[in-house]
Amino acid sequence: MPKIKCKKVTWEEVEEWSRIVSDKVYSSGWTPDVVVAISRGGYVPARLVCDRLVVGELVSLQISHWPSAAQMAKEAGVRTPLYCNMGGKKALIVDDIADTGESLIIAKDHVWTNCRPEAIRIASLQWISGSSKIRPDYYAEEVRGWIWYQYPWSRLEDIIGFVKKVVEENPGKELWSIEELIRGVREWYGVEFDRWFFERALDKLASKGFLKRDGDRIIAKV
Repeated sequence: MPKIKCKKVTWEEVEEWSRIVSDKVYSSGWTPDVVVAISRGGYVPARLVCDRLVVGELVSLQISHWPSAAQMAKEAGVRTPLYCNMGGKKALIVDDIADTGESLIIAKDHVWTNCRPEAIRIASLQWISGSSKIRPDYYAEEVRGWIWYQYPWSRLEDIIGFVKKVVEENPGKELWSIEELIRGVREWYGVEFDRWFFERALDKLASKGFLKRDGDRIIAKV
């Protein structure tokens, strides 16, 4: 059994979940005039929701929350703010997942304060009901147990974090092969990825000084 529960999300699932969210918004009779994407995870779902609801205005703000794959930052905050006039408009804030809910809470407060819309509602593809501090107005799935959703738009980024975790959890091991790291990620997270992602992840980690590469040999520098 994996030590950290992880779901590898497909593009087909993203499209289906975005359709479900859009259908729920449509069926509620509440039509947004502007969609606000929470950067970066909310970019793709927000654009799909815009298309399915035929909303032409899409803006974004960035919230810092998760520093690495399956690791929580101590505090969440606005990294890239949003300042615009939404007077008389209804705004729908969209993110990929409501896990702690802090990103959605901060985004909603920020939009209220700085953009002054007539009304705000929030949406996400997943809502982890046991840990989120807020329940989205619209969501595709309720998730009752904690799980790390590995979305396709953060594939390489997450794998870099996965590889770091595997190496850090084995401080006495200095030499690794790519095959060992691939196996380690599979054992820790229960998911598999193409070798290309590991090659690129190792190049990135080497450039940051986390490890060294000597051909197919990886030398940990933890």
